[in-house]
Amino acid sequence: MKKTTTLATIVAVTLMGSALCLAQDAPDKKQKQFEKIDADKNGAVTLEEYKAAAKDPAKAEKNFNKLDADKNGSVSLEEWSAGPAKKEKPAAPAAE
Repeated sequence: MKKTTTLATIVAVTLMGSALCLAQDAPDKKQKQFEKIDADKNGAVTLEEYKAAAKDPAKAEKNFNKLDADKNGSVSLEEWSAGPAKKEKPAAPAAE
């Protein structure tokens, strides 16, 4: 019984550690992408920097505008990490 409990504990700790590592990898990956695109290394990605790195320059401006949550013309690391802003759906008319 003691071997089973010990084995279960080891497996649980291993799985929790793996999940923690995977959770930490996602922000690091986004930060590395951001730093690669931020050509002048000023901590913000401009539309020009984004277009230069885009696979599809035709869609770059539309995608950039979704990332630029505060609409200041550049994307911060926080905006980049948060991802594209979701459009709010208009409220349904109230039933009478």
